[in-house]
Amino acid sequence: MSATVGIPPAVTEETQPFWDAAAEGRLVVEHCDACGADSFPPRGICRVCRSRDTGWAEVSGPGTVYSFTVNHQRWMPDLEVPYAVVLVEFADHPGVRVAGRLRGRAPDDVAVGIAVDVGFEPGPDGCAVPSFVAR
Repeated sequence: MSATVGIPPAVTEETQPFWDAAAEGRLVVEHCDACGADSFPPRGICRVCRSRDTGWAEVSGPGTVYSFTVNHQRWMPDLEVPYAVVLVEFADHPGVRVAGRLRGRAPDDVAVGIAVDVGFEPGPDGCAVPSFVAR
């Protein structure tokens, strides 16, 4: 599989563990050790109780498509269009929604509520980019 076309992520102190896990093929979200809330994207502070006592929780899925868009615009010369970008939520991680490209289903066949598995694609500058595979 060729690399996903795009701009490399801006890796920060707060996001480094996310990108490290992605390189290992694992999707992680920030987890508050104080109140138990999960958050994405990582911020270094809990979205619920504002604690900085955070760690990481692995998301294994499956997830459910909460929303989606089909992109027909060729933003970069090597970008194949159309493609669907989905916003996925996970029953075991309330309040968490992760965006990524959908694979395994034609863009015209995407729908809210379909089940997806967590996956990754090779991204710019060697990073692993979260994506989702239709079940």
